[in-house]
Amino acid sequence: MKRKRIHFIGFTLLLMLAGCTDSHQQGANKQGDGRDTVYTEAKAMSIHLTDPDRAMVLIDSAVAIGNITWLRGQYLKGITQYGGFCNYAQARQTCLDLLNLPDAELSTDSFTLENIYKLLVSIEYTTANNATLIRYATETARLARAVGLSSDVGQMEGYIASVMASEGKTDESIGRLQKTIDELWQMNTFNSMIASYNTAGHLQHILLDHKRYGEMVELCEQTLKNIDEFVQHTDRFDGMPEGFDPKEFEDFARGQTLAFKTTAYARQYTSAEAGELKPVARAELLMKAREAEAEMFKTKWSETIDCDRMMISAYHHLGEFQRFDEAMARLDASMADDDTISYNFLIRLGLRSTAAQMRGRLAEAIGYMNRGHIIRDSLGQRNQREQLNELATVYHLQEEQQARQQAETEAHIMTIYAWFISAGLLAAIAFAAYFFYKRRETSRKNRVLAREIAEAIDYKDKYEALKHLMTTVDGGEESEPSLPTGNASLANLSDKDLFAYLYQIIMRDKLFLDPQLDRQALVDRFSLPKERIGAAFAKGSSYKSLIEFLTDCRLLYAAKLLTERSDLSIAEVARNSGFPSLNTFGRNFKQKYAITPTQFREQQEQS
Repeated sequence: MKRKRIHFIGFTLLLMLAGCTDSHQQGANKQGDGRDTVYTEAKAMSIHLTDPDRAMVLIDSAVAIGNITWLRGQYLKGITQYGGFCNYAQARQTCLDLLNLPDAELSTDSFTLENIYKLLVSIEYTTANNATLIRYATETARLARAVGLSSDVGQMEGYIASVMASEGKTDESIGRLQKTIDELWQMNTFNSMIASYNTAGHLQHILLDHKRYGEMVELCEQTLKNIDEFVQHTDRFDGMPEGFDPKEFEDFARGQTLAFKTTAYARQYTSAEAGELKPVARAELLMKAREAEAEMFKTKWSETIDCDRMMISAYHHLGEFQRFDEAMARLDASMADDDTISYNFLIRLGLRSTAAQMRGRLAEAIGYMNRGHIIRDSLGQRNQREQLNELATVYHLQEEQQARQQAETEAHIMTIYAWFISAGLLAAIAFAAYFFYKRRETSRKNRVLAREIAEAIDYKDKYEALKHLMTTVDGGEESEPSLPTGNASLANLSDKDLFAYLYQIIMRDKLFLDPQLDRQALVDRFSLPKERIGAAFAKGSSYKSLIEFLTDCRLLYAAKLLTERSDLSIAEVARNSGFPSLNTFGRNFKQKYAITPTQFREQQEQS
């Protein structure tokens, strides 16, 4: 539950960061009055999650023509690196580089400075770096008070309290959040009211995690009272945006708060302490839970996916299995692309297993439990890979920074020497001749490389065609590989024979074109342990791993597309060949063939 909330809150803050750009956009665009309105902050932020490469281009262009400042542009790149590329190390380094700028540059834009710290908070929360998170959140809250952003004050206090609670300082964190809620409510502004409500949501999660259900109910009652007071006296709250509908907010806020209240009573009803209560008292808890649930169902918010997500646990504890199954079905449909291997899906599998056991469906409960064990093992391996990748990214960033500093030093020295070179024209001519020579030499090498790659692809195609012909002659038609067909026979194969079997199926069905194909997918398809799949490629073939094998297959396929499909862009070739991103494709292509995809295509078109 903690990891689930970490990613949810981190993503919420990212949306807030992106949303903050709207309020800043009008002032930023004044600098570029009369210039191309495509290159704006609003346009870049509207696509930074779905098309981060394009967003980076728009940001650079907006800075170049003066629509936004350089400082603002670097901050927007940090948001894109965090949310679009999910490159937390790069996003963190971008923010730290900005904070190392002279104070005179930073003080000119306090709004952006506060948002830089806010982005750092989101990064540290997502990566669970508690010590630095508290430091950045405290600084963000200070800057937010200075610029009058009460909503950010509440948000940062929520982060700090969540970390304190995770470190065992539960009472202190609860008291700190309750004090913040009261202070924000007393400000009598629209933003402080929203901040007070959001901070109450943070506190509800902490109370739920620590099984303090009675305090949850008290907080719900206070929150409902505040909602009613706001709706009845909206004129008392300054700064309400134009077009804001208090009734819509009331429906949403009441629905969420009643969901918390239902959950609190439902958890009390099934808790160990409830078993010690008299039947009458326990029945009263059940009645109160269903009364709160009935009130919640009167809101339009109850028809949303968010309601399903919050209420599945309450349905489970109340034994309302029909509603539980319906909510699960809607959640599965809404997250079909994200449930193959995730902690959210793992949590729902656990709930399903317990629910099936309570209904006497033991075989179904065991099935959910076994599937959860498989996913948990896979998640552990994936987290290790992510940590290694982040460390590698930080290392490469340091290398790039050192190289950049060295390049700047060399450039400075060359500038000084340039004043003393009397034969400048002669040197320029010599340099030009050398440049054209190197360019011609590079072009020649590229032609040779492109021809060798094309010949290798042609050889492989002829080899595959000959093998297909021989298979057809021997057996009539090419069919499923005839090595083993059952799970027992597959398990008894040697690593080399298992690789040969998997190779035939992957190449025949072109499974390597699926970017999501990994060891877990092969485990699910062939019902083999993940260790057997890994050994088949690492020990039974010339490849070091499954990833290296898939990359090799995709590169050969991509090279063929570059040769035969001139109508496809480089990005389309990468996508059609199974690569998850254009950068990954370009890096792997250059590493294998010593030539970029663009250079390879150019040489093929000229030959």
